[in-house]
This record gives sequence, C-alpha cells and structure tokens, in this order.
Amino acid sequence: MTMPFKKTGYPQGVYEQSSSCKCMLGEYRQTRDGCGYRYGYASETLTPGKMTHATQLNAYHLDEAILAVTPIGTYTLDLTISAGKAILKDELRGGYFQIRSSTGQGQRLMIAGNSALLVGGVSIQIALDDPLKIALSATSKYDLIRSPWYEVALSTTDENFATGVPLINVTSTYYAWFQTHGVANCLIQDTPAVGSQLILSATEGALAVVGTSSDVDVPKVGYIWGAAGVTTEYCPVFLTID
Repeated sequence: MTMPFKKTGYPQGVYEQSSSCKCMLGEYRQTRDGCGYRYGYASETLTPGKMTHATQLNAYHLDEAILAVTPIGTYTLDLTISAGKAILKDELRGGYFQIRSSTGQGQRLMIAGNSALLVGGVSIQIALDDPLKIALSATSKYDLIRSPWYEVALSTTDENFATGVPLINVTSTYYAWFQTHGVANCLIQDTPAVGSQLILSATEGALAVVGTSSDVDVPKVGYIWGAAGVTTEYCPVFLTID
C-alpha cells in the first residue's frame, strides 16, 4: 500500500473551515501532489470549484500623510485617516504598511495587528511585524494594504485579482484554504479547448477562455488540460495563480 499524502502540520486542513483564524491570511501551503493553497477569509457563502477574487482597497486608506517624524526601529504607529469605511480590530493583520512617497518611500512592512476604526473615525493604531527600516518624515505618505485573502468573494468581472477556489462549502465570515496552483476542479463557461488559457468570466465563479486578443488588465489564472471544457460543468483545470 502506498503512503497517503501528508495532511497534517497545519492547524487547519484544506478540507476544513473555521470560525476563527488559525493561520496567517495569505499563508501559502503545498501538498505532496504539488497543489498550492492560500489561507483566506470568506465575505460570503462559497461553494467548491467556484473562483474567488480579492475585494478592492478603500481609497481613503491610501496615500495618507504620516504627519509626524517616525524613527527607525518603530514597531507601533498611531495614524490619522481622513475618512472612509470602518476597519475591524486586526482586520489588517497579514496585510502591509507601505510608504508611497517622500522620505522612506518603497518600504513595505507586514502588519501584526491593528485597533478598530469606526466609520468617521480619524485615528488607528497599527503594530508592525518588523520595525521601520528607514525613518519617516511628517510628509511621508502611507498606504494600509489588507491581505488580498481578506473578504474574498465570488467573481463576475474578468479584471479581478483571482484568489483561488475552495475545496469545500465555506460559510460566510469563516476561514478556509483556497487552491491557487495545480490540478483543480473549476466551473467553466463556454467550451474552451485543451490548452486554452483561462480568465475570470461574467458568470459568477466561472472561468472562460481567453479571446484572440486580451486586455492587459485581465489576469490569466490557468489552463484547460486533458479534455475540452464543458459550459456550466466543473472540469479539470491547471491553476497558475501561484
């Protein structure tokens, strides 16, 4: 008898969901068959084989001034935000604090945690996983970047950033693994031939063939392999998101 594939070593399996976060959002794992998965948080009810996408960042959480000189070695920052949607406590965990312009520009540091920000609130505190490597000036501009795998949702737009397909039914506001690489079973639109490159489609959660010409802002997520795709059915796909 052959040995089974490794299924342990992580606090949550690829066929499990959880109401609490057990891994870092966006964490990548690979099983012995070479398939890859990312850990994510569902913003709605999801089903196996339907492609998900990353929800957009809030414009008010981007290009904000730091307003104070901040020295090298700082782990905790008190930030001012002009407006925008609420941010839940630790929503930014696994995301990034990035310096967009002025002194310290180009830095990217992972966020270890954050305080809550109410709608209309103006201040938030973030804790960094590593300290600032370059000091910031009062005019430095920052971005608060959530993990792409926070609040993943079903896609109906080909320009969306694909975040993978779940292997199980996932309850809204639960955490699960999303397959991003290797042989997968995905919902198909139309009848792509073997070898066809695939993109997100207008059919919720489905993948479609790339046209003879494709816009530069439409990501390619994988290929049909082994047999031609059949519309509205779940067919073998080789995912190449990762």
